[in-house]
Amino acid sequence: MEEKKYMISDAAKQVEVESHVLRYWEEELGLSISRNELGHRYYTEDNIKLFKNIKMLKEQGFQLKAIKMVIPELENVGEAGIEYITSDRLENVIGELDILYMTRVQVRLLSRPVLI
Repeated sequence: MEEKKYMISDAAKQVEVESHVLRYWEEELGLSISRNELGHRYYTEDNIKLFKNIKMLKEQGFQLKAIKMVIPELENVGEAGIEYITSDRLENVIGELDILYMTRVQVRLLSRPVLI
């Protein structure tokens, strides 16, 4: 059976976001969305599930940087397993991002000239 394909407007309705949001998430998260022979995006049921999970995480306050780190898990769990990711993996991701942020701040502070 052939997989059902949705145009961006139909996918956006199912995810309950505007079309430009799907395009933005695709670009920012490095998602690979298939295109037809005319170059138009088309979305599968799996793409739509992924975008619904991304939306749910955004609504919980997670930034795209954190979400990008768990995209492989999001692609594999479907809608039912999102609680596993939010409770376990995202907490680790947040900790990792905090460490990266603190390291970046420390590097900036160390690279500043010292005024005496």
